[in-house]
Amino acid sequence: MRKRIVWIALACVLFLGSGALVFYYLWGNGYLKPTKTAAPTPTYSEFTYPSIDESIMQSIVVTDPSADPSVVETNEDLYVCPVNFDELQAVNPDIIGWIYMSKPEISLPILRSPDDDTQYLYHDAVGEYKKEGSLFVEHTYNSDDFSDLCTVIYGHRMSDGTMFGTMQATVSEDGYFDEDRFIVIFTPKETKIYQIFATIPSDNKHILYYNDFNNADVYADFVDAVFSKTGLDVRLVEKAKPSYGDRILVLSSCLWGDRSSRFLVLAKEI
Repeated sequence: MRKRIVWIALACVLFLGSGALVFYYLWGNGYLKPTKTAAPTPTYSEFTYPSIDESIMQSIVVTDPSADPSVVETNEDLYVCPVNFDELQAVNPDIIGWIYMSKPEISLPILRSPDDDTQYLYHDAVGEYKKEGSLFVEHTYNSDDFSDLCTVIYGHRMSDGTMFGTMQATVSEDGYFDEDRFIVIFTPKETKIYQIFATIPSDNKHILYYNDFNNADVYADFVDAVFSKTGLDVRLVEKAKPSYGDRILVLSSCLWGDRSSRFLVLAKEI
């Protein structure tokens, strides 16, 4: 009788443990989290991805950063953006920008939840659960206008090539840096252009938590640490090395073959 009670107790413990693991999996992957909805709730088919191609990119002039900025006339009222942010933000106000790269081919919205930094790990641009999630920045560490000295955009490395799926393989190709490479960020108010200065494998230490980029010494130490890297998939562009005050953009995804590590593409605003 006592053995039977012990076995029943063990069975109950195993049952409860299995239930807890299933709950943890569902919760961690977003199945049990409440999904934010707008009023009225849009459907995914109503979300229109703008067409951005090289003809648009050719109209963006990359100027010599050493040129006299006083000769460059800027007028926010004249800014024409190829992305209709009024339309996109009517669907989801969390859309703060649009990233475009010609190689690898990336043209996607950038999101920022105002209260949940994990929201877009597994939710798409209209808030529906999707395993590929979205490209996003964290509200805890980054503003919504890319004005910080370092902005980190996170995205999954999906095996089907979506999000940052092809990024590591493409930027690691022989000859990729035979020419200058750029990342374009469209925002409701301006177009930001960043020149890639490094691609590196990295650990999963939180860049913005452990580095205060407003501190000149910390900023310099971070950049120096990047340029001290060696090894496979490390590419460094010495002429594009940033100095304190340059805004840095970091694209972060999982490292190929080691999901506990990261692959970073770093660029400076020019």
